[in-house]
Amino acid sequence: MENTALNQQGESVDEISSITLRYISSVRFVIPTKSILELERKIYTWLKIGTTGACIWGRARIGKSYSVQYIAKSIQQKLGENFPVVIWNITDHPATERNFYASLLMAMGLACPKRDTALFLKERVLNELIIRASDTPYREVVIFIDEAWKLGEPDFSWLMDLYNNLKCKDIHIISFLFGTRELKNLKNELKIRGKDQIVGRFMVCEEQFFGICTKQELSFCLTAFDKLHVRTLNFSETDKMVREFYFPHADGRTFYDLTDEYWEAFQKTRAAHNILATDIPMKYFIDSFIICLDMYGALSFDPVCFPGIGELMESIKLSGYGESDDEYERRKRK
Repeated sequence: MENTALNQQGESVDEISSITLRYISSVRFVIPTKSILELERKIYTWLKIGTTGACIWGRARIGKSYSVQYIAKSIQQKLGENFPVVIWNITDHPATERNFYASLLMAMGLACPKRDTALFLKERVLNELIIRASDTPYREVVIFIDEAWKLGEPDFSWLMDLYNNLKCKDIHIISFLFGTRELKNLKNELKIRGKDQIVGRFMVCEEQFFGICTKQELSFCLTAFDKLHVRTLNFSETDKMVREFYFPHADGRTFYDLTDEYWEAFQKTRAAHNILATDIPMKYFIDSFIICLDMYGALSFDPVCFPGIGELMESIKLSGYGESDDEYERRKRK
């Protein structure tokens, strides 16, 4: 994206700030954390060996949905823009065959008229996947299924039917299931009930996803903000750095320099609220950073030259991190 001069399109500095903060919170801005990069490597390995499915789970707000966006884009950059990648966000829905195919069609960016029958929708899904997969030399389709723990046994049956139909056309479908611990519990439940075909087809590979686990990982995230430019209309990149825009009197200090204080602020908050989970969810880190820019940056009512541990503690508090404990971890340690 080409740099544009700051404020060349007439936005006020307040508007530019709002656009920048919105950009930071959007899926357009993803910091490739250690967990994301490790998962990316494993997914490429699973693709190479012809795995049919895998489940990736972790506690809420640690960045799983953002990892889906990052890895989906990475796959198309590496294997070609035409390589079919579908991101399917599962919502609460009655488990009917029509709803299953209608939801998948919408995830593929296609319209779904209410009058169409389940059989007609199934044919549309199959035809579209065949066309997309045949347009590449790999003859593969990757489906990222977010909130996959909401899938029921009938959904897996219909997904397996898609797999079998495509296999007859020499097209391989790979399903990556993402979710919270409920997804891990679903896998265990299916195993107990003897549903080995579902587990073996879609969950044989498994990976636990984490947030920020170490001070070094936190420093990497802060370095990403040091390299970030202010955004303007349509999220166009300007020639102004975020650090310079919000803290023009930082006297050479960088966000990376905040690593020790930021880590200490999170650990103090964790201890004060008796949070047992050791990793920091990306949601609360990103939110706390946005709050810090908004509350203590040059455009705020209480600007500082550069934030210290006091400002960071308050930003973390307002992010809601104090309420982020993993109930499973608490029960496990009783």
